[in-house]
Amino acid sequence: MRFKKLFTCSLMLGISYASEAQDIISANFKLADYAKGIAYVDLYLDKFRVTLDQNGNVSSIEPERQDRSDNWDDYEDNPNTRAQRIGNLRVVYYDSFDSSKSGKIKSVDGIPFDYYGDFDIHDPKGRLKSIGKISIKYNNAFNIHDIEGSLKSVGNINVAYNNAFNIHDRAGTVKKVGAVNITYYNDFDDEKLRGKIKSIKGNTRSVHVTRISD
Repeated sequence: MRFKKLFTCSLMLGISYASEAQDIISANFKLADYAKGIAYVDLYLDKFRVTLDQNGNVSSIEPERQDRSDNWDDYEDNPNTRAQRIGNLRVVYYDSFDSSKSGKIKSVDGIPFDYYGDFDIHDPKGRLKSIGKISIKYNNAFNIHDIEGSLKSVGNINVAYNNAFNIHDRAGTVKKVGAVNITYYNDFDDEKLRGKIKSIKGNTRSVHVTRISD
């Protein structure tokens, strides 16, 4: 009987851990010419792809394995018709009891989503804070050389920016994502090109940076 109880507890813990465990299979950071910061990020996880916009909002979710043609990218625009399922994924939302998170995604197929709230006094409220065990961080008042609110890291992928110390480049443009280096046309080039992406080097399957066209 004791063994049965222990086995049951272990199984429940395993299921609980599995519901929160989620790995970044790959991450695609999108940048635009002449623009500061990240335009958006596509995170490919075990069960689904989630897209974050430049303000740290979830802009779309798409299942990796689709039982039917289905994706979702309009819950902010259509709050009364929020999808309860996205393809084969079940979606749960925060209710009115969570005032700072009300209406936002609470979980996708058991994977919890959390957001910065009233107790995170140094961080922008409402922005995505974590997906399962994956933390999303932003630069705040303590990061004095970077633009407050800009994306700082996703999981173990760090984002670095040109700042006042990079005197020939536009402050706020992304210079590094993980091990990927980004260079721009700067003061030594034609003034019309200043701020345009010149090169992206170091892309891998797991972390890559893409320039988006107009």
